[in-house]
Amino acid sequence: MPCTGAYASADEYAQWWCLDLDGPEEESIVNLFLEIAASDIHAAMAAQGMCDCTLASWAETYLKKLNIIDAAIYHKCPCARTKLTDELRQAFLTWISNELSNIRMGRIELCAGETGSEFPYTTYAEMGTTEFAKVNIIVNDILRNG
Repeated sequence: MPCTGAYASADEYAQWWCLDLDGPEEESIVNLFLEIAASDIHAAMAAQGMCDCTLASWAETYLKKLNIIDAAIYHKCPCARTKLTDELRQAFLTWISNELSNIRMGRIELCAGETGSEFPYTTYAEMGTTEFAKVNIIVNDILRNG
């Protein structure tokens, strides 16, 4: 179920921020922060009904990234060697707010086989080289679409 628990582990958090966790107590606290931060992602996904889907191949890594950054923005773990400046914290907050909004509004679709509302797509257009062909295209369109 994509909308339960954390997406990243304490070890992944530590690797992201180049940290050494000092024992199981720190690891437990970081895991708690990651789980709390994941609730933002769960809420955005639930708004679009993405909680029961199979995630796209890229979505798991993307969600880990969101989870790790979200946890670092709001929570200071005892290993707080991640020194985020106020400017960097604000930049991350703006970025993650935008990403969560995109998920919530369906612009980023995390489910396998789906596309978000702003996902690029292709189609075709009929072209006529003579006046008769152009009229024929219009008539066919009317017949197909009423």
